[in-house]
Amino acid sequence: MMADAANTHSASDVLIEATSRRLWSEDESELRILDICSETNLSTSVIYGHFGSRQGLINASLLRIFALVTDEIIENLTTSASHTLSKGSFVNALFNLLNDADYQERLNRQRQMFFRVSATALSRPSIRPGFLELYDRYIERADAIHQDLLDGGHLGKELTARQWSLFFEGQMLSRAFHGLSSNWYNQDDWLRSTHEMLSTANPKIIS
Repeated sequence: MMADAANTHSASDVLIEATSRRLWSEDESELRILDICSETNLSTSVIYGHFGSRQGLINASLLRIFALVTDEIIENLTTSASHTLSKGSFVNALFNLLNDADYQERLNRQRQMFFRVSATALSRPSIRPGFLELYDRYIERADAIHQDLLDGGHLGKELTARQWSLFFEGQMLSRAFHGLSSNWYNQDDWLRSTHEMLSTANPKIIS
């Protein structure tokens, strides 16, 4: 029984990982179950046995993507906050990170996937419970980081930790559409406008 359970867990993970990789670069309408079977050497009966349907496999894979994306966002936020708590301005540290070209590209892709899964959860009730559980965990971790920055005097106390989380989330939303249109806000405009808004609100904090 234990061996069967281990094999079941392994097959499920293999299927989700293979499907997740494809969903990073493909629309789910293009995903073919036979391609997943060929890549993983698993039969369609295994897929339907674990996930019930093609849509079940896609839902599980989108949730895996969302979990990985939010974990990396929190990891980057934690790194910026840790440097800030020992020295310097959080916002300046954040902008230095955002000015890194490689990080910009990863961040834009992350955010596009973040909102792609979010939009799916809005229109697909079957994925919503799992999505909300992951999102609650994500925002609670973001709140905790912003609270540490508030306590350390690195963010303006005019806003609560949750309100700072919402502010930065809104700013990141605008970056998710970067590259989709030549007329969309460019990086320099976005950085300058965000920095000016924060400087006006917190002149003693932003240098």
